[in-house]
Amino acid sequence: MVTWAEVIRWDSAPLQGAVGEVNTAYNKVVACSEDLRAVNTADGWHGTAARAAANEVDQVIDGLEEYAAEVASLRRSAGDVGDAISGVMNGVKEVEGLARAHHFAVGGDGAIIDNGPPPDTPEDQKEAVARERATIAADLRDRVSEVLKSATDIDDDFCLVLDRIMSGQTIDATGNDNENTSLAAAGNSGAAMGSLSIPAPPPEGATAAQNAAYWATLSEAQRTRLATDRPELVGPRDGFSAKQRDIANRELLDRQRSRLRHERDELQRKITEFPRTGAGQIKLNDRLEFDALKADLDELDGKLRGLDDIDHRLAMSDPGSPNYDSTKQRPYVLRIDDTGAGRAIVAMGNPDTAQNVATYVPGTGSELSKVNGDLGRADSMVDAAQQAGAKTPSVITWIGYDAPPGLLEAANESFADNGKHALDSFQDGLRESHQGVPSHNTVIGHSYGTTLVGHAARDEHLAVDNIVLVASPGVGVDHASQLNVPSDHVYSTTAANDAINITNFPRVEGKGDPLDPLGPDPTDPEFGGKTFTSDPGPGGPILGNSEAAHSQYWTRDNPALRDMGRIIAGKQPSH
Repeated sequence: MVTWAEVIRWDSAPLQGAVGEVNTAYNKVVACSEDLRAVNTADGWHGTAARAAANEVDQVIDGLEEYAAEVASLRRSAGDVGDAISGVMNGVKEVEGLARAHHFAVGGDGAIIDNGPPPDTPEDQKEAVARERATIAADLRDRVSEVLKSATDIDDDFCLVLDRIMSGQTIDATGNDNENTSLAAAGNSGAAMGSLSIPAPPPEGATAAQNAAYWATLSEAQRTRLATDRPELVGPRDGFSAKQRDIANRELLDRQRSRLRHERDELQRKITEFPRTGAGQIKLNDRLEFDALKADLDELDGKLRGLDDIDHRLAMSDPGSPNYDSTKQRPYVLRIDDTGAGRAIVAMGNPDTAQNVATYVPGTGSELSKVNGDLGRADSMVDAAQQAGAKTPSVITWIGYDAPPGLLEAANESFADNGKHALDSFQDGLRESHQGVPSHNTVIGHSYGTTLVGHAARDEHLAVDNIVLVASPGVGVDHASQLNVPSDHVYSTTAANDAINITNFPRVEGKGDPLDPLGPDPTDPEFGGKTFTSDPGPGGPILGNSEAAHSQYWTRDNPALRDMGRIIAGKQPSH
């Protein structure tokens, strides 16, 4: 087991420098292949001496094949280990930086040493500071553990490669056809034996901080290799970098689309071949089964449409695509999952490098099949944030929960309670994976999405700077202060003719109202947050409350869109 005192002295430079010298030796050996194939006993030479000479040539060839394999194995492992060490040292740097920033230290055995809170901590804040320091100490212990686990894995792997080389077990060259020998082929076999494994990530269900602690110990090459080889391990992980999650999820998108197309073909075949009467009708007794097949086909078509819509949006940022649009932010796919109604998390712009990051949570009826409209809203919010002064904002469409399928179900808080932890973990992951100065983060809920945002903020303490509530039926609290961000950073708007208004009833003091189970209207002055203006939408004051008004907040000239852009950019609404 590698100790902390040992790993902080690691240096990748000697190994990385040795790769070039070993490669020079390898190229000299491989260049001998043609000469070896030309070595034969003279024509007409037979007998004991000829056989002895032939055996000697075979031994020379076998020895050079083994040597080529060993040199290639050493070259590959030295390069991989040097690269992996750079990842471990990055993990060390992050641990030491976090420790210094919070007045901790790391002992030679990896123990976390608390040097105490700031001496001027007010008495009434000492308990809260102590809790915060306990959380930081736990995070540091997780990070040290991941560094040491990766370092030990690297050390064990390299020792195993060196042991094989020293004991002559890299390849068995005696079984090769020496008349057609290829030292390059032997080298390729040796290089495969010298490949360094990548430590396994934390178990499923790990926190974003635990995932980030592991991710910090990997080099950029290891991260990309893991995303390419094991996309299912990288794609859904909060705390991993957006760049590699995008690589992994694009691969998963292609796999899921291929599988769904196959399932659709099989389902269509069953429908086509379904037993019918002579007149081509479905028998009454078979109607339920047939309708179930048709419903399954519609569901598959919807999911495929959603995947195709995401793929189309990806193509718009590909200069080689006929659909390329240079005005659009590059998208990053942060989650794709076709189970159930489907999940999709797509960022317009890289949230790891953006200084202004917003997460948009849609409401009732949102699912993979309807993702296209939500992606368009994210594009509109990127444009609005840029117009408000944000240079490179990132706006994320977050369909990461099972939304209520219809209005009747939308009166139930269970959908918000079931999804709140996922939203909280995602926001934690954005903080963990962000590079450089912390970004200004906003979460924007629409309709039932505001209910989910409210429950997550109330119960999970979302790691955000602003909360924006658009067309909210209620967020599970009576006052903005209960959302665990400053009340003046809670913003809301509802159009005058929005159908959602029929769900907002006058307050009942002292207890929740059974007619309004999701909570009071956040635009109510008594709620305590800030409001901003939106167009009233189609309809009138009496025959209004139209469904159309419920979806118009992202139209180009709506002041609500302009103000959402300002909030994302870190400014106050203008209305």
